[in-house]
Amino acid sequence: MEPTHQVILESLPPKSPRSKLEPHRELIRELRRKGRTYREVASLFHERLGLYVAPSTLHSFVKVRAKHRKQTQFELPPIEPGTRQAPEPGGIAALRAKSLVATRKPTRFVFHENEPLTLATGGEQ
Repeated sequence: MEPTHQVILESLPPKSPRSKLEPHRELIRELRRKGRTYREVASLFHERLGLYVAPSTLHSFVKVRAKHRKQTQFELPPIEPGTRQAPEPGGIAALRAKSLVATRKPTRFVFHENEPLTLATGGEQ
């Protein structure tokens, strides 16, 4: 980067937050964790802080920040080549056997023509 561009970038003041709720982010988070509704949080802000905010605005504020948090929270570490984990003993085979057993369930009802369905007893199938 050119030196004149670097000087311009360094001389700029830090950008202020776009949302009036940004300074109160932790308070909003704690109130929501304690079970407060968005309507209750909005009225609390109006009464105690003199800050009018609609409940829908609070919801949008929380929702946008939750998305960013989830993206980093569930990010998995990269897989290194050659470090493959061994499968659990009987993992896939056990699942296949379980699904085969599940498909061979005994019939629960017995059908005889001209008779209503009856529940199968232990010996019938």
